[in-house]
Amino acid sequence: MMQVPTRSSIGDLLRTLSDYFRSPKEPDRTLAMGKKIEVVYAIVSKGIPLFRTEGVGDVNLFPLKISKCIVSVPVILPEKIQAKLRRQMLEILRAHFDDTVKKLLLEKYKANNYKKLKDDEPWKCYIAPPLGNRETDIGMCGFCPVCNIMGTIITRSELGVETSRGIKPITTTYGLKSRVAHDSAYALVEERKAIVDMSHTKVGEGISYTGRALFEESHVLPGVVFVGKIVLCDVTELEAKLVLAGLSNIRRMGAGETKYGAVQTIILGMKGGMTETISSYDIARRVLDSFSKKDIEGLLDPETYLKEVLAYLEKKNFYKVIDLKEEKVDEIGVQVSMTKEEINSLWEIDNYYYAKDVIKYIKKVELG
Repeated sequence: MMQVPTRSSIGDLLRTLSDYFRSPKEPDRTLAMGKKIEVVYAIVSKGIPLFRTEGVGDVNLFPLKISKCIVSVPVILPEKIQAKLRRQMLEILRAHFDDTVKKLLLEKYKANNYKKLKDDEPWKCYIAPPLGNRETDIGMCGFCPVCNIMGTIITRSELGVETSRGIKPITTTYGLKSRVAHDSAYALVEERKAIVDMSHTKVGEGISYTGRALFEESHVLPGVVFVGKIVLCDVTELEAKLVLAGLSNIRRMGAGETKYGAVQTIILGMKGGMTETISSYDIARRVLDSFSKKDIEGLLDPETYLKEVLAYLEKKNFYKVIDLKEEKVDEIGVQVSMTKEEINSLWEIDNYYYAKDVIKYIKKVELG
């Protein structure tokens, strides 16, 4: 059996790509330089996930043109991946939130007039449901590593600026763009092999019959492999590591994820550059075309699809994170983790200097 890649091997790979990371303390970090890290990953269905947009209904499907025909494949839309990734990253930050970080926030960040910091409350940041015109006033803190990496809205509720008359709330709203770009994640098998319709019941507590409370959902079968890609744009090494830690630890996704959404997320390959070289669409078409030529009727083992993706990534000069031979999917472990020291350094240096740069440009607008 191959040696499973560990956190140190991921660290070695990140250091190999060091030319495409920003330096934490460099000036004007909010100004893009075009440094990019492409990350290709797979999501393997381990339950019966529901990858749809809203309400009861069908799985999201896209038609893809390959050499022989047009095939319809299930798709996980970028906003679903982004929301799940953001929550995973926040979990990691909260797991390492201790007195050291709290003291740092209150001393360094509070001095920069971030308004969602209070002496008697811990740091809080979360994805909040819309509440009319107050939707940007709750939830996201506007300054943490997740907000600064994944994007946020900074309003008068998040930030004040120092004027000759004291601290005043900012007068307009600023959008901070995400530095993680997403592709859709495409299934590597066509719809008829990947989807099953299932009937469900709505049984209330204390009721022993269902009556008309029946509905049908389209579920993704276990073993279906989706391939996706993210691009890390102008990030530092520790910022990249936080994103990879969040991505690699996604284990549930989709509607009703607590009941149906078991998945495994596997980072497959990475590549640094000043431009993007492939998309998840390119990879999916290649794999679908390869298997369509073999006239395969049923769903293959997930390992078979992953090997095909890895072969393509090697041709495109990606660094492979795994090297499948005889291993099963459950034997692949590429969970990236971060130490408490790394999280503290992320808060104290990488994120702090980025946040200060954001404030610098906001002040230019507010104060002229």
